[in-house]
Amino acid sequence: MERTLGLFDLIMIGIGGTVGSGVFATAGLIASSYAGPAATLSWLLAGIGCLLSGLSFMELACLIPSAGSTYAYAYHALGELPALVAGFLLTLEYGVSSAGGARSWSDKLTQWMDSQLGVQGPDWMKPKDSVVDLYAGLLMAGSTAIVLCGMQAGKLVVNVVTMTKITVVTFIIVFGLANFDLDKISPFVPDQSVVEVNGKETVAFGWPGVLLGASASFYGYIGYDEVCCLAGEAKDPARNIPRAVVGTIIGAATLSILATFALVGMQKYTEINAEESYGNAFTSVGMDWAASFVATGEVLTMPITSFIGFMAQPRVQYAMAKDGLLPAAFAEVDSKGNLFRGTLLCGIGVTLLAICVPFHVLWNFISLGILVAFNLTNSSLLLVRVSSSKTEGSEAEGASKQSQGAMIAGYLVSSFIAAFHWQKGVVASVPLSATDLSMFDSYMSTLGPFVAALFTVIAIALMFALSDAEKKQIVASATAKAKNKAQNGAVEIILSSKKQEDSCKAGCRHRSRSQEDDESGIKEGDTLEAKEDSRLEKGSTLSNGATVDSSESDEDKIESSISSHEDETEDQVSTFRAPFVPFAPCVAIFFNWFLFAQMDGLSVLLILVWLMLAVVVYFSYSRFHSLAFQQTQYRQLAQH
Repeated sequence: MERTLGLFDLIMIGIGGTVGSGVFATAGLIASSYAGPAATLSWLLAGIGCLLSGLSFMELACLIPSAGSTYAYAYHALGELPALVAGFLLTLEYGVSSAGGARSWSDKLTQWMDSQLGVQGPDWMKPKDSVVDLYAGLLMAGSTAIVLCGMQAGKLVVNVVTMTKITVVTFIIVFGLANFDLDKISPFVPDQSVVEVNGKETVAFGWPGVLLGASASFYGYIGYDEVCCLAGEAKDPARNIPRAVVGTIIGAATLSILATFALVGMQKYTEINAEESYGNAFTSVGMDWAASFVATGEVLTMPITSFIGFMAQPRVQYAMAKDGLLPAAFAEVDSKGNLFRGTLLCGIGVTLLAICVPFHVLWNFISLGILVAFNLTNSSLLLVRVSSSKTEGSEAEGASKQSQGAMIAGYLVSSFIAAFHWQKGVVASVPLSATDLSMFDSYMSTLGPFVAALFTVIAIALMFALSDAEKKQIVASATAKAKNKAQNGAVEIILSSKKQEDSCKAGCRHRSRSQEDDESGIKEGDTLEAKEDSRLEKGSTLSNGATVDSSESDEDKIESSISSHEDETEDQVSTFRAPFVPFAPCVAIFFNWFLFAQMDGLSVLLILVWLMLAVVVYFSYSRFHSLAFQQTQYRQLAQH
């Protein structure tokens, strides 16, 4: 596939895939139900959490600038089975969620036609007593058609619609702040209270509400990793991918925070309508025309989120199929560099999904999959950093790598237990005085804080152990580079000496030809030439005992090796390296587990079933068609 995406294109893809799902869909909900005016702090905290995971995506996207995002990182760092699991999780984030977004857009479209145009579409497009939604199917079919036309057409659509979306959000910010009332954001952090959500009492508002709002707003940032998924088609990915990820997160955070601040300043948080937050807010200040403009802009730009999600899905399938984990049809590239067949198959699937499946019970399930995928990326970076990049196959080195993997696994488990108990036993604990207190709630209220503290200490200890392992790896890598540099320096000295000898020999030959009548000169030149030839035939020995042949082809090989080493060094210097490792990815893992702990039991059960399906696919198909398996078979045949 051709690299056609520049920095601007990548940022537009990132912002286009994130801003709509956050500003339009969740800002009103966070302010009215969770955090009040402090919803702006929720967006800020969520942005910091996303940036921590984003650091892992940035470094790994530079090291592995290919299609696949988390799948590619897990494949290189963790192995085939975790990679296939990552591929299944990304399918939830890209393909399945794009179909869900299409159904959400369908609801907005029908409401807009009724409120703004006073018309209702044909009943057969969206029957009231049926799950069928042809509006959503039409959107996904249109998205498929555009992606089939190639990346040039796709990025043109993304750039135009995303700029339109930014214009709409900027309009909300400017005119919202123009009608800002300071009295409506007082108190900025409402008093903590116990509210009933889905038939269960839970804590809202106050600082627990801010954290709960951060959980909800976190999903408004999801989509920045789609930039990394398209790294295989990015120009200069080592430079542009990190900048695009940072630009996406900062851009999404800025727009979301300012738009939410404008919302709570226009309308008291207790009066905000979570379904039509901005439209109702503008209506409440007498700006009906602005409400119409925002509603129209939302309907026109909301589809880009589904389009970008779908655009990334065939790239994940392409990466998996190239490694043999999916059928080869998904890896076919046509003469124009497009994944035509894989895109068509994927498009048919998501279109049927959008038409037939209601998504109101699946969003938390999809969100859980995204959180697990993010933690796979963070774990991949940890393993890459603490493990040797060039294994020598020694038993000690193998044992060291297993030990490092065990530490990472231990941190994943301990941080999950700690985050779960902090969420259930401290942040959102149900008071012992509450009615209908279950045994689980009683356990969390009494022992939850102590268990949370215990496993937090364990997680912190493992984090510092990983830091120590990473420092040792840095020292070992620096030592190896110094040794390699010394060896290449010795080779350069030998080559320089040989070039001087060749120059001397050429000069002697020239003198011998110009002084043919001088017998003593001829004899002297012959003697010198003989000595030089003898010395060069013996070869030159490096400090480590290796011998360098004086033949021209070997000299070229040595020079090529030095040049290759210099190029490699330059690449390493120019590649983005995430700061604060392992602390940043470890904190990101804990943050993601904290969000995971807030989900309902049904969603957790669904994600477990989805992961089990991935395992079944691996052991029934992928394991026997993977490149690693085929290479093993070839080696066995060669031995026989």
